[in-house]
Amino acid sequence: MKEPLVSVLMVNYNHEETIKESLESILNQSYKNLQVIIVDDGSTDNSCEIVEKIQDSRIELYKQKKNRHISYVTNVGLTKVRGEYLARIDSDDIWYASKIEKQMNFLKVHPEYKICFSLVDIINAKSKVISDNDIGGLYDIKFKDQAEHLEYFFFVGNCLALSSVLMKTEVMFEVGGFNLGYMQSHDFDYWVRIAKKYPIYVMQEHLIGVRRFGERDKNLNNSNTSEVNSTRFYNEYMDIRKHFFDDLDNELFVLAFQKYFKCKDSITEEELECEKAFLLCSPCNPTNSIPPVGIQRFLELFEDELYVKLLEEKYHFTLKDFYKLTGKHIYYDRVLEDRVMENKLLKEQVKELLNNNRGANEEISRLKEVISEYENSTSWKVTRPLRMLMKRIKG
Repeated sequence: MKEPLVSVLMVNYNHEETIKESLESILNQSYKNLQVIIVDDGSTDNSCEIVEKIQDSRIELYKQKKNRHISYVTNVGLTKVRGEYLARIDSDDIWYASKIEKQMNFLKVHPEYKICFSLVDIINAKSKVISDNDIGGLYDIKFKDQAEHLEYFFFVGNCLALSSVLMKTEVMFEVGGFNLGYMQSHDFDYWVRIAKKYPIYVMQEHLIGVRRFGERDKNLNNSNTSEVNSTRFYNEYMDIRKHFFDDLDNELFVLAFQKYFKCKDSITEEELECEKAFLLCSPCNPTNSIPPVGIQRFLELFEDELYVKLLEEKYHFTLKDFYKLTGKHIYYDRVLEDRVMENKLLKEQVKELLNNNRGANEEISRLKEVISEYENSTSWKVTRPLRMLMKRIKG
């Protein structure tokens, strides 16, 4: 029996340095029945020429005239999928040879799962495995069940590498395409939407290498840290959180978040809406400030007198309690916070330098006094002719 077709989608923009290695890692898979879809996002380098030189009938290259970024070109690629299964890979990451085979075997043996990921290695520009302090153990994750990964996504964030995913194509058809409004968190939004419908499994094997570039090459990778990327990620993350509970089955919601409920016996539709509002006010990574999306949810509830009474009577949460929340810091700016901390550190350094300078000046004054005492002493004056004679001899 012929193996099921796996469609592999790669999107690329100006990765001529890595696309050949990434593409070869796909073509050299032990699992051979592949459709390799490459959507080039208007590259200005030699990426397309490199792809066109590789002779393999499985490759399909779709060149875009304009650069529209990752979500748009991903959706273009999704329309080209013909396989029963779908895998994704970034054009700077690599797969190990048995990646697809192992994941296909897992999904075959475990039909209760329609999507799986794997653990990853972090590699540098030269494809060597490195330890990366920025990522740390982010991708070293294991979920017990569907409720657990929803909980993790809500309170912590993304922990899944896009290049490690393999899923049934029917999942794509049900969930739809990527949200064009997200750039930094496009994949996280997609995983959240899938997690509401299907359990996710992370194979406890390192099956891929995720590339991290050094400081000189930081612009080559969309995931590298920068002021703009960090700001955009936080803004997108807040919007994803705002819609986190939309279309989430109430039974699954209770299973995932009941331990955080204000009232553990909340069960009616109205009570669960109150619990969602409280949850949306809970601090999230990387700040302890109250997210504005939670305040917004309460403002919506207060438009209905039913919720005003319910919040007071069951949750002992009055309008005065809400006003206390709105009196706290809500609109968090990570970059501004970092600059405040940097300014505080600089002030401390200046203070330390001034103290050191004051100590140095005091020492200079003390030494000057010692020198003055020597020069005005009787022994110094008596030995002056001898010092002059020694100076002439040395000369």
